[in-house]
Amino acid sequence: MKKALLTLGLASALGFSATASAIPFTVSGGSFSVGSGYGTGNGQLDVVFTNLVTSPVNFNLNSAGDSHSFLFGTANLRESCINTGVGLFDFLLGCGFGGNETDNLGVTANLTFTSPVAQTVQHVAVTGAIAGPVNSNLFSITDLFIDFNPVTVNFGTGGAFTVNLSDMYFTSTGPITNAAIVTLDAVPVPAPAPLALLGLGLAGLAATRRRKQLQA
Repeated sequence: MKKALLTLGLASALGFSATASAIPFTVSGGSFSVGSGYGTGNGQLDVVFTNLVTSPVNFNLNSAGDSHSFLFGTANLRESCINTGVGLFDFLLGCGFGGNETDNLGVTANLTFTSPVAQTVQHVAVTGAIAGPVNSNLFSITDLFIDFNPVTVNFGTGGAFTVNLSDMYFTSTGPITNAAIVTLDAVPVPAPAPLALLGLGLAGLAATRRRKQLQA
C-alpha cells in the first residue's frame, strides 16, 4: 500500500513537471499611440491607425524557439502628396502649398499581456516621411516608413520572450496590415515545489526498498 502511494506521488510529480513545460500566453489588448503629426489638418500627415486586437489572443509556447503570430493593426496612408512646409519646394514637387507633414510622426504599438506577465509591452518605431507625390508613376520610393523595434520581456526565473511587429513601408496610398510575432527565447526554471515532490517520491521508494532488504 505504501509503495503504491509513493509510486502515485512519483507519477504525479513527473506528470506535473511534464505539463508545466507548456507556457500559456494571453494578449488581452493592443493599441497605437501616435504623434501629433498625424491627422487631416494643415501640416498633418493623413494616416488612419486601426487596432485589430479587439479580443484576447491565447496560445501556448513549449520550448525555446517556438513562436506564434497574430494580426496587430492597420495603418492606412491617405495623403496624396507629402509637404515639407517650404512653399516653393513643395510647389516644384507638385504638392502645392501647405504645412510641414514630415514632423512629429512617432508611432508606438502597445500590447497588453496578462500571461505569463501582467504588463503592457511598448514597441517604439523608427518613422519617417519623404516629401513629394505619393502615387508617383516615375519613382517607386518609400513615402512613409514605420519600423518597429523588437522588445524582449523577462518572466519567471530565467524565462524570456521577444515580441516583434511587422514593419510598414508605404510606396503608395492605401492600407498595410502588420502582425505581432511572439517568440519564446528561454524557458523559465521550474518552481521548486514539483522538484521537492519528486525528491520525496524517490526518497520514499528508496526507503521502502531498503526496508525490504533488511527484512529479508
